[in-house]
Parts: sequence; C-alpha cells; structure tokens
Amino acid sequence: MLSVKAFIFNFIQVNTYIVYNEDKECVVIDAGNVERFEDEQILNYIDRNGLKPLMLLNTHSHIDHVMGNKVLADRYHVRLASSPIEKPYYDKVWAYAAAFGINFTQDRCLIPTIDLADGEIIKIGDDELKVLYTPGHAPGHVCFYDEKDGIVFTGDTLFYRGIGRCDLLGGDYRQIEKSLQEVLYRLPDDTMVYCGHGPMTRIGDEKRNNPEVTGKS
Repeated sequence: MLSVKAFIFNFIQVNTYIVYNEDKECVVIDAGNVERFEDEQILNYIDRNGLKPLMLLNTHSHIDHVMGNKVLADRYHVRLASSPIEKPYYDKVWAYAAAFGINFTQDRCLIPTIDLADGEIIKIGDDELKVLYTPGHAPGHVCFYDEKDGIVFTGDTLFYRGIGRCDLLGGDYRQIEKSLQEVLYRLPDDTMVYCGHGPMTRIGDEKRNNPEVTGKS
C-alpha cells in the first residue's frame, strides 16, 4: 500500500508529493521547493521518517513543478524521470524565473536522465505507479496512477472543478480534453485525484461536476 505526504510549495502553490511504501521506499512527484525553508521542510520530513528516495518524477517541466529537483537529487543521489517530449524545456526553465520573481538559477536546474513512456510501470517495492500520457497543458505531460490503491497524480491536467491552462507554450485545449475523456475519465469513479494545485477530488465527482470538461460524450 502506498501512502502520500503532500507539501504546498512556492508562491504558485504547487502540490509536491512524497509517495512511499511500508518499507519506506519513496518517490517524489513535482518537487516545487525553492526557498531554503521549503528545502528544509521536505528534506527534514524524508530524513526524520527514514524514507529512502528511489527516483524523482515530474508530470511536466513547468517551473513551479521542477525547482526542488536538484536539491533532492544532490542529497539522495537519485535521478529525475520525465517524458522525453518535455526534456528540451528543462534547459530553458531557469531563464524565465526572474519574470515570475523567482530566485531560481541555472545551477539549480536538473535535467531528466530517465525517459518515461506511456503505460510504463514505476516500481516502488511491490507497489506500482503507471505512467499515463495526458498532453494538453504541456506537450509531454504525464500522470501517475496507482491502480491498487485507487489514486492518481494528475499534475496540471485535472484540478478540482478545473483543468490546467492551455495558453502556455505547447498547450492545446483539444488535447487536454482528449486526455480527460480518453484517459483520466476512464479510471474508476472512486479514484482519488491528487492534483498539481488545489484540493484533492475524485474522478467521478469531476466527470459529473467539472465545468471545463464533463464526462459526457
């Protein structure tokens, strides 16, 4: 069984998740820590609980989701995994930090070295996260689905009563609509959704009530 610890980091309020099993093996999804006190929060939680990071995962490469990767990689000697479609954007992400008033420099930027494919299984001991390709908010956006425990990490594809914006570089509303209708909304209705921003929700609730894209064909 996988357990989840959530943090809310940086002024864009990204949800960063530590996902761990009973043997204390873990992965970190969308490390958004950028301030020193945020680094200390996540590092202290991992160390205090004796967790053993195996890998860093990104749903996509937008700046608010990637700023803490290098701090974690340097401490725990783990690699970053992302869709290869997103890889070209990591070289550029630090360059527009100043436009957001973020102190994020090139030396803090980590380039992924593990490519994730649609349908790939990420092992956390005996537990699994399945990679789901869900473009639209970003060209290489992926989600991570734990079928056994009925949870999915949706990044910026699906929010509580909303979806990720599609007016950024590489965004496409038709693609995000397809990702919802053909991928996420086909998961069981009781699947718990851990979003990239905002509160948790469930797939069935969003199919019925999300004003952006309903589950009706």
